[in-house]
Amino acid sequence: MRECDLVMKGGITSGVVYPHAIVEIARVYRLRSIGGTSAGAIAAAVAAAAEHRRAQSPGKDDFAGYDGIVAIADEIGRDMKSLFQPAPRLRPLFDILMGMVAAGSVSKLRAAAMATLRAYGGRALVATGIGLAMVVAGLVQSNLWLSALGIVVGIVLLAMVIGFALWRAIMVDLPAHDFGICPGLRQKDTDKPALTDWLADHIDRVAGNLDPAGAPVDPLTIGQLSDYGIEIATITTDLSSGRPYQLPLKSDLHYFSKGEFEVLFPKRVVDYLVRGREPLGGVGQHLPQDLYPLARGRDFPVLLVARMSLSFPGLISAVPLYRFDDLLPEGPGRSKIRRCLFSDGGISSNFPIHFFDSFLPGRPTFGIMLSSWEQDRHKDVRVVLPNHPRQSTHLPAKEITGIGGFLSAILNTSKDWQDTLQSLLPGYADRIVEIRLDDAREGGMNLAMDRATIEQLGRYGREAGRILVNDFAFDEHRWLRALSLLPKLEGALESMAGAYRAEPTGGGMTYETLLTGYKPLSYKNSSAWRKKVLAPFVTALAATGGSMAEANAALGSRSLRKGNVPKADSNLRLVAGADRAPVRKTDTGGEL
Repeated sequence: MRECDLVMKGGITSGVVYPHAIVEIARVYRLRSIGGTSAGAIAAAVAAAAEHRRAQSPGKDDFAGYDGIVAIADEIGRDMKSLFQPAPRLRPLFDILMGMVAAGSVSKLRAAAMATLRAYGGRALVATGIGLAMVVAGLVQSNLWLSALGIVVGIVLLAMVIGFALWRAIMVDLPAHDFGICPGLRQKDTDKPALTDWLADHIDRVAGNLDPAGAPVDPLTIGQLSDYGIEIATITTDLSSGRPYQLPLKSDLHYFSKGEFEVLFPKRVVDYLVRGREPLGGVGQHLPQDLYPLARGRDFPVLLVARMSLSFPGLISAVPLYRFDDLLPEGPGRSKIRRCLFSDGGISSNFPIHFFDSFLPGRPTFGIMLSSWEQDRHKDVRVVLPNHPRQSTHLPAKEITGIGGFLSAILNTSKDWQDTLQSLLPGYADRIVEIRLDDAREGGMNLAMDRATIEQLGRYGREAGRILVNDFAFDEHRWLRALSLLPKLEGALESMAGAYRAEPTGGGMTYETLLTGYKPLSYKNSSAWRKKVLAPFVTALAATGGSMAEANAALGSRSLRKGNVPKADSNLRLVAGADRAPVRKTDTGGEL
């Protein structure tokens, strides 16, 4: 079979398009590297689990895991809303949120007011009862002033009671639940699994990762996937540190509280995470006393790869981890350990199409992107794979009206611009299938979509998968990718050649002299390595760039950039990576 990689965009309930798309792709391709964000991370986890099951019996081509993914889609269609179970104290906020989402074209403000009255009906009844009693007393006594006062008192009491209840829910209860209405585990008022319980069991069942009795025990891990050459990657956002991380985590910086994780993850997963590990001692009286080192690398559970990326702010609780902040001064009664909140990956990169990238790919990395459908613009076309490179002018220009739309546009642009422009580049756009959804009733925060709507989204997903399988031309993609890369590489090498032998502004050593003659203060290497390894490598690169620059000066038409090549706003540069594995340092610079 052919091989491919796959990246899927986040979108909360929009992720119901992915199961059928994954299955259609898997009929023709083996999935090697699978990634996504938020809802795309859930899809990536179950896809990796299904490929793991198939890889264990290559001669039989076991498709049972992918059949399990189809069953997941059917199960979601029956009752998706039950997966989102609010914590008891946050049930009113959940009901208000659902009321606003269901409002459709009705005024959101009016819908929020009505939902708030329903959510806090008991308090509202008491407040209005007091006012009504005063009104009745005034009527009985023929005292219109008393009746009028009763109306005013009722309105004021209603506003005060509901206002205080909302204030407490938003300012006290929501932060206490790490800024998520739904923790992810099954709540006591239902016997149905919540999102994290459901996902944990389905990952292991799809993977066939079960005990002899057919029950999941230890969670599927990164190591189990990598034994069969399968990779998974997602994005999470560490709000406390102000940076994204690529999952699975590679460093040993982080710790978790067993008690806090028991609120977020199934018991069998928490038992796995603490097994064979000793709690961190001497953490200080103001921190949890049950901090354990978080699994990393091969031991990292696939469930955490998905759940730590899926923490949509306000809806699903963030995941708390702890790490040492070595920049803090240490003193009596003061700890360097700080609590960090890991929230939705979409805050940093909602469509990480850069995952699994290479200069000249040996297999395609497909992308499935979710976008907004507009009748006037798109007619009835809901699924499309572009057949030519796109420009930034191909982005839809949306009218901004009202303060809400203005603020939303600021937020979405600030967090998504990099993914948006990256997905338009030549060598990227032609491998990304776009699924357009009606934001008013499909996907997003529409947790209560009916079965017919969910099944329709599944059909869009199936169509997207088939388009990628049938219409994508890999050789054309490789040609386009090479023509996009090589002219940029030519320019970078020419620039390097010019800088290699030139003196810096104000005088000083050239890079040619610097690499062998300078005495560095850091990253010291032997003279032999610098002269026999470093210098020849850089000299060869500079010579290549210099030769091209000379040829271009003599015959400009020989330049790759003068050919019929894609014109795109892109550069080759050193870019910070979210998958960097930092190492703790002591105050003197040594490793801990």
